[in-house]
Parts: sequence; C-alpha cells; structure tokens
Amino acid sequence: MASKKQHKKLINALRFTPRDIEISLQGYGGEIAIGRISEEAYDFWEGRDDLADYATAWDGEWDETVPPEARFINDGSWYDVDDICHESGCEADGACTITVDDLLDNRTIWENSLDIDSLNAHGVATDEQDRVRPNETEPDGTYVFFGQNFEKGCFFSARVRISQPFDPSFLRVMWQDCDGWRLITGVEYAGEELDGSGAYSTTGKSMEFNVYRVERDDWDPRAELERIEVPILEGEEMWAQEAIDSVSETWQGIYLTPWWPAENRPVRRGEYEVLHANSNWPFPQRARWTGTRWLQDGVMIDVKQWRGLTEPAK
Repeated sequence: MASKKQHKKLINALRFTPRDIEISLQGYGGEIAIGRISEEAYDFWEGRDDLADYATAWDGEWDETVPPEARFINDGSWYDVDDICHESGCEADGACTITVDDLLDNRTIWENSLDIDSLNAHGVATDEQDRVRPNETEPDGTYVFFGQNFEKGCFFSARVRISQPFDPSFLRVMWQDCDGWRLITGVEYAGEELDGSGAYSTTGKSMEFNVYRVERDDWDPRAELERIEVPILEGEEMWAQEAIDSVSETWQGIYLTPWWPAENRPVRRGEYEVLHANSNWPFPQRARWTGTRWLQDGVMIDVKQWRGLTEPAK
C-alpha cells in the first residue's frame, strides 16, 4: 500500500497541467584549452609578456617576428591547441546559479547554486566525466600551452515539457575538471539530455595565456623549507611563527608554502591564507580559491599574496 506521501504525490501528478519549464545556468565560466607544444616554442615564449597578443592575433601579423619553430597558433585560434584538454561552459561553483522557470505560470519555481555539494544536498545527481591535470598526468618534461577565456552571463538554457511537478532529483549535471577549473558539460532531466547551447549569451571579462614545462617527478616541497624566507612584520615574529606552526588545530604540524604573489595562481581549488590587495590590515585571512577567483564569505576579493599547505591536512 502506498504511503500518504506517495499518495499525495500521485494525486498532485494527476491534477498537474502539462507545461514547459526552462532550465538555465548563469554566472561565471568560459573556455579553456590545454595542449602540447614543442621545446622550441616553449623556449621562445616562456617569460614573455606578449604571448596574449600572439595568441589572439589574426592575418599572420606575427609571422615576421616569430621564428617558424615557435609558431603554434594560427590566426588567433588559440583554442585549437587542445590535445590535452578543451572545454567551455558555466563553472560548477557556488557563485553560479541553476534556475528553473515555469513558462505557463511565468515564475521561477526552483533555484540553487551550482556548487556540487549543494546540488547533491538537494537531490541533484552530479557526474564528473573527466579530470585533466597536466602536472599529474603528463610525462615529466612535457611542454604545455594553457589558454583560458573568462566570461560572465548565461551559458545554458533549455526548455523541457513536463507532465508532473518539477523534481530536482530528476536533474543530472555533468562536469569536467580541466586543470582545477570545473566546467559544466551537460544537463539531463528525467533521463533526457538537454541542448541548451543555443542560449549561450556571455560577456568576455578577461583572458589568460601561459606556457610551462611539466616538472613533477622528484619535487618534494618539504625539501625546500630551509631555503624559504617567510616575510615577518617587525614586532610580529612570535605571531608569525605561531601561524606557521599551527594556523589552526586542523593545520597543526602541516607545512605551509611560501607567500606567492597573486599572479602565481594556486594549482588547486580550496582554502588558503591571503593578504588583501586593498587593505592595510597586516594579518593573513582565510579565503577560497575557486580556480578563477578569490572568495571570502561568498564575496569576490582582490588578493596580493597567498599561501597554502604543501600536503593535504590530516
């Protein structure tokens, strides 16, 4: 025999007027491409500040200044250098939102952040389809190009015909981790994969390009500790040493990295100690690195320096 809850759900379904709903993903995201390049291209472009100009240039305007062996992008198509990873979409992040609108009643019937844990807590199934980390998966000595385009807006919107009340447990969100950047690759409802790419409407915010050499086999961060000099403000020696020894009970006994400038972005998402760029407050604070920006209590902040753990907290 059906329970009262099941009986009520059945009655509501029988009384329900079929309608269209619209499922949308908004917030931050963009496109990322990671690919292998030659040693000659790496040697030429490493450390230069005009890589972005070359990566987005058209009509062969760099042909006279870049030697043939260092050319690996054609007519601004940086996104084609992608034999390691290539993805685009909305971030699977708490700063982004999934919205469900009832088109018959012209109202929003469900909304939630795109944080994976939050989606799971509301019954939404999530599926990490792939995880690509060149520093972990590529052979030592591989030369890599990294290109990233940051955007803001609507990344996905699709209509679905439903014959019973909307249920978030019917949703499935697929995503991929590209070098720490979680991007949503697809959405299903009631087992049907939705095509929402036609509603892609975003504004470009910034771009980032880099080349690097994979060096990971023999590196032990603890072996570098004797050569690390952590900046200590005058009069704060005891406090600084206490912070290094035990930032909290959770971090006690865990080694910390040196302070890194903001342009050296963390490789992994997570919690870090930071110094604010727009504040004279001299003491570190906690902030979360999403893979693209710094958040503190859900608010985006500017950071001038950061440091983290050299190994996972126990």
